[in-house]
Amino acid sequence: MRISCCLFVPLKAGVNIILFLVFAFGLLKVTSYVRFLISYESSKNSINFVYNVYPIIVVYGLIVIVAAFGLYVTTCANTPNMLSIYSKVFYGIIGFFILYSIMEIVEAITLSIVCTELSYLCGQNHLEIIIPVNIVLIILSLYFATVISTYVRKRKDEYINRPIYAF
Repeated sequence: MRISCCLFVPLKAGVNIILFLVFAFGLLKVTSYVRFLISYESSKNSINFVYNVYPIIVVYGLIVIVAAFGLYVTTCANTPNMLSIYSKVFYGIIGFFILYSIMEIVEAITLSIVCTELSYLCGQNHLEIIIPVNIVLIILSLYFATVISTYVRKRKDEYINRPIYAF
């Protein structure tokens, strides 16, 4: 039985592509927020800046570290035990990311409610962009976790069912 990722991509290649995409996405977010941190000196003293930018850098930094660890595990240390550990870590970071995305949606909705009452204090609130993007990211995250879990299960089954040679 041949298991594939995304209909036609082999499972191992799909896992590596997913991990590379997660790594690139996290790295892009971290670098953009660090660049924002460096370039806007006046906003560093803002409470809003402290409560928003630093946690975002930490969350996406963790995602980058976990994705890099996953790339290492799938390419170099491709043992069932390491894959099992990585699968659990990936589930944890995906759960954290989903919680963060839900909080971002709630924050956008709350801000839009406040902005209708105090419109002179608010800029544009892009609800029509924030909510669908975060919902798509949540769905993709769940799919990625499912693909990685399938790969780990397949590797464990191959390891258990491998022939044992006695000399």
